Amino acid sequence: MKHLGITTVLAAVLSIGNLAARTFVFDPDLKIGFDAGTTGVGFTIESRINDMLGVRTGFNWIPHFEMPLYFRMELGDNKNPVYENGRSRFDQMAEKLEEVTGFKIDQKVKMIGEPNMYNFKLLIDIYPLEDKRWYFTTGFYSGSSVIGRASNCTEDMTKLVIAAFYNNIYENVYDLEYNDDGEPHGVIMGLELTKELTDKIFEYGRMGMHVGDYKNRTDQNGKPLRYTMGPGADNMVKAEMRVNSFKPYLGVGFNGQLDKKNDRFNIIFDCGVMFWGGHPRVYTHDGTEIVDDLININGQIAHYVDYVRPLEVFPVLNLSLAYRLFK
Repeated sequence: MKHLGITTVLAAVLSIGNLAARTFVFDPDLKIGFDAGTTGVGFTIESRINDMLGVRTGFNWIPHFEMPLYFRMELGDNKNPVYENGRSRFDQMAEKLEEVTGFKIDQKVKMIGEPNMYNFKLLIDIYPLEDKRWYFTTGFYSGSSVIGRASNCTEDMTKLVIAAFYNNIYENVYDLEYNDDGEPHGVIMGLELTKELTDKIFEYGRMGMHVGDYKNRTDQNGKPLRYTMGPGADNMVKAEMRVNSFKPYLGVGFNGQLDKKNDRFNIIFDCGVMFWGGHPRVYTHDGTEIVDDLININGQIAHYVDYVRPLEVFPVLNLSLAYRLFK
């Protein structure tokens, strides 16, 4: 009886193992594919576990390209330029700064935007239909949380250094004292400035690029305060677009042979959405968030903000050409 019990248990284990092997047999149907689509370019390694399940993993990135953004340098909080004797305040102050520094500046600042999106992916394909070329996909992408960067171009470094120099003077104007002749008792950055010039600097305000107005910050009259982006500590202006680094994915797809007579080559098409945790957010180098915290956004960047604000998922359309490694 004892031997009969052991035999029965072994038979049951072998039966279960045989059933599992038939159900989840690993067919060495291993393919490597090269991808192109909205997630960029990359490669995918695919294996069909059985008729119902497949697993894919790989890496995608968006190749480097540049997208120009243009901003206008301004003085102070005046929405419209103030002219004196036919010349704007900016032009007059630029002339004074040229006398002091020897460098001539204008109001145009160019920034260069670049993509920074790359992702590792792990996807599970489910084949529930009779036609085993069609599948549903669940899984995730994981990669960069900063998907785009922008910074001023090299050619505009001089004017930003001058702007930072001017703003440093402006911040220190409050600390100057003058004698009865209107001469300063102190100096700013090694410069002895006349009271007339420091009064103008104090009146004109800081130098920077008006990006937009604060949504939840107002002045004493209830008007939104303006956000002016000035150079940072490194005398540059920068911005980053951010999303979650972990991005769940849902989609559908098609996996078929390119040639019915040759099962080595396959074409794979994916269509779905990547959930990146709400719409992207754009932060400047001073920590200001543009998409949610600003209104009345100016210039080209307004078009980009209007595009990303409703974009709470990322559309995925990818095409892959795959080659089967084993027969």
